[in-house]
Amino acid sequence: MPARSPSRKPPLKACLHCGALVFRDMDVCPVCGGNRFTDEWSGMVVIIDGEKSFVAKVMERKPGIYAIKVAGKVVVRP
Repeated sequence: MPARSPSRKPPLKACLHCGALVFRDMDVCPVCGGNRFTDEWSGMVVIIDGEKSFVAKVMERKPGIYAIKVAGKVVVRP
């Protein structure tokens, strides 16, 4: 059986307040201003145009990249 390579941290982390995905080197969430993040997230929604996007209107989100589930809780839902 081949040896497993050590697991790497994902390049993105999720804001615990709004679920926005940001690069690891960021200290403040550009969406909500929060400063608490986690590596425990799954699923992803990308909103490009908040004005024309039906998904953005239903989810009440600005353009950005969001995790669907953060630390075991669904943060982005219709």
